[in-house]
Amino acid sequence: MIEIINSFERLEEVTKDNIMLQKVAHLTGDNTLSFFIIELDRNQTLPAHYHKAGLEIYYILSGKATIKNALFTLENQLDINTQTATKGDTFCIPPFEIHQITNLDTEVLIILAVAPQSHNNIDRYFIELNDN
Repeated sequence: MIEIINSFERLEEVTKDNIMLQKVAHLTGDNTLSFFIIELDRNQTLPAHYHKAGLEIYYILSGKATIKNALFTLENQLDINTQTATKGDTFCIPPFEIHQITNLDTEVLIILAVAPQSHNNIDRYFIELNDN
């Protein structure tokens, strides 16, 4: 039998992650491919980080996100970009792409994400974005 999981109920069951300062719930999948739901309150930021393996695909279910991204190299960060994504938008983050997501909207930001399960723990590297 297929396990059916209600994303919003699962999100209510989890507490905020102490490191990422978000609510994230693993919905289904394995280390190769997993499905997550993420919640960011108003004025909350997902700290800048990158992953070494696997893609992340994001879909904005509700709210408005400000996204900063830059390619990570050992020498520096290249071309920091700032973009806005709103309800219905989707985007893909490749390995070594630094990404930081902020909710500056009045509505709670809810994101559905597809990524390896390791992105939520061992394959997560924090870094400061240099806007200079």
